[in-house]
Amino acid sequence: TYVVLKVQNLTSTTIDRKGSQPCWEQDFMFEISADEKGFLIELWKKGLLWDSILGVLWIPLANVEHATDEGPGDWWTLHSEVVKTGNEIHSTNTPTSHEILLDVYFALPF
Repeated sequence: TYVVLKVQNLTSTTIDRKGSQPCWEQDFMFEISADEKGFLIELWKKGLLWDSILGVLWIPLANVEHATDEGPGDWWTLHSEVVKTGNEIHSTNTPTSHEILLDVYFALPF
């Protein structure tokens, strides 16, 4: 199982973890332009021939707070649909049984 994070034209992927409750403990840092609306998280299950998507989550940047340090994180329900207008993502829809624990925050540049 692995996670793909997509923001602007960038894509980052975690390493593949085995088990029913994988843990990545991985930090991602991006410089995000002021006009960016949010980012997409995808949870994938590694397969022998092809990988299958377990769920997606759209996090609007308007929902992300500033912080100076890591926190406990929040559990987010993953969905099975991405809602788009043209090429622009607006949300995700249709909850799945999968959840992911994320600590999402804006950090000031060093």
